[in-house]
Amino acid sequence: MMDPQTPSDDALVDLRELARRDARMQGRRALAAMPRLAAALAEAPGERQAQWSLHGFVQVLPGGGSQPMAELEVRAVLALQCQRCLRTVEVPVDEHALFRLVDVEPELSMDELEAQDEALCATAPVDLHALVEDQLILALPLVPMHASCAPPAAPDASVDTSVDTSPFAVLQRLRPR
Repeated sequence: MMDPQTPSDDALVDLRELARRDARMQGRRALAAMPRLAAALAEAPGERQAQWSLHGFVQVLPGGGSQPMAELEVRAVLALQCQRCLRTVEVPVDEHALFRLVDVEPELSMDELEAQDEALCATAPVDLHALVEDQLILALPLVPMHASCAPPAAPDASVDTSVDTSPFAVLQRLRPR
């Protein structure tokens, strides 16, 4: 049995080679196979899958240089817990990320934060499954909510709601007289 943190050979991709060949890859990945993402879901992912596509290319820079790049697109529908009504809300994700393939991660500067692409250290093969899972995690909304939540179900008429439900009323009944 393979360690879930160790990528399988089919998940390792040489992004620089992909960019050099101007190649494309695409596929599907079961949400259940993404343990970090599955922990954030409101319910077991079951048969749900994420669809992904990856395109490597070389971008010609002004002044004559070139930069290897990778473009990742990920699509999925995630079942999250609505923070307003606590029911499950279906959140569609259509994430697009552009990576500048670098040898060394650059210092985090204001220019780096404002860049249209992200620096990705690609000196060794990259775990594609982890990259897809990372993009889905980054796409999670901070506060998942329905556009409008349905009011809670009406109380059952057969249940006696006339009983005082105050916690202090319960304590009052327990107090010796």
